[in-house]
Amino acid sequence: MKLVYATVVLFLLLGSAFAGTFTAGLDVDTYVDRDNPDATFGGETTLWVASQAGEPVKIAYIGFVNAFGNQGISSPDQVSTATLKLTVSEVEKPGAIKVYFVHGYISPELTWNDAPEAVENVSAEIEIESPGEYTLDATDIVKEAVRTCTEGCPYGLKIVAEGDASIGLASSELSRGSTELKYVAGM
Repeated sequence: MKLVYATVVLFLLLGSAFAGTFTAGLDVDTYVDRDNPDATFGGETTLWVASQAGEPVKIAYIGFVNAFGNQGISSPDQVSTATLKLTVSEVEKPGAIKVYFVHGYISPELTWNDAPEAVENVSAEIEIESPGEYTLDATDIVKEAVRTCTEGCPYGLKIVAEGDASIGLASSELSRGSTELKYVAGM
């Protein structure tokens, strides 16, 4: 009986060790520019997202370190909530931005010509009016990341301006912590 009790307690302790709030480690951030299709912007302090007449002309990409396995997260059902904090440093034209899940590595040398596709049906959206911190509900995005990348593959985000918006996001070169992806997971 003592062995059964000790096993149950150990299982509960191990399970609770993997429950909690986690912050995804930012690996890289960059943006691509349709008018400069071979240029890279991985070292810039501002990540631009802009659209003209509803067509994207500048798109930001953010890559994260995948630690789901180390955190004991193996199923999307384990993620209860997730938030993405973005710091807007400049607003040339206010409007909405949409964030999509991207499967795979985001390179700091990414260009318009080799930018990865996003999973279009997994997104979050927020209206941007002025500089400041904004928080989006990223639960569906993180659940998709777990579903797709449980085995350790890299993942990221694609950020697109809607309509005629032109918005500058603070990059990690400007300020560590300007972008933060947090999620709550439990057994």
